Amino acid sequence: MRSGFKAIIFDYEGTLVDFQWKLAPAEDELRQACAALGCPTQGSYAELWNAAVAASRPAGRLEDVQRTLQPIYDRFDADAATRWAPRPGAEALLAELAARNIATALVSNCGRSAVTAVLSRFGLDAHLQPVICRGDVHFMKPHPEGTKRALDALGIAPHEALFVGDSRTDVHTARAAGVPVAVIRGGECDEAAFVDLPPDYWVHALGDLLALVP
Repeated sequence: MRSGFKAIIFDYEGTLVDFQWKLAPAEDELRQACAALGCPTQGSYAELWNAAVAASRPAGRLEDVQRTLQPIYDRFDADAATRWAPRPGAEALLAELAARNIATALVSNCGRSAVTAVLSRFGLDAHLQPVICRGDVHFMKPHPEGTKRALDALGIAPHEALFVGDSRTDVHTARAAGVPVAVIRGGECDEAAFVDLPPDYWVHALGDLLALVP
């Protein structure tokens, strides 16, 4: 059944490209760095950043956190960028959505340098606007800051957009922003991870999203 969605906001890794970030070693290194900063050491790679920012801003130590943690994220981005490849049908989907006058945006926890280089390499950058990356926001997903910024840039209400991702983080992000959410199978999280957090829609492949838009 087609919906009235005016825009699709995509996650990046695991959604438009395959998932290649080395989560376990990245999170181990980030926890050690957070401990050295006196910041919380629990949670995912994104939750570690968000907790460190929240703890450091009132104390005026945000620059210390950025200077210590950002290079770690950048290094794991650069490593993943050597392997990222588009999910099947990504370029065709974006072109068809543009032909249907459906706006497309991107909100990613990855850094701009790695994201924009790979989007350009595979011809995925032509229709995505805005592209909001880690350095454009204070807080990473699952915080809704980036998604709300995309909604503002698109000039639409939350119910008029569909967030498309591949992880529990993406579902939490969409829920926090009041946006319906679709999860594509085969990304960061397998289907069992969503038993207690079901998305509004499941899709097997990116092309399946065309059934949800006018």
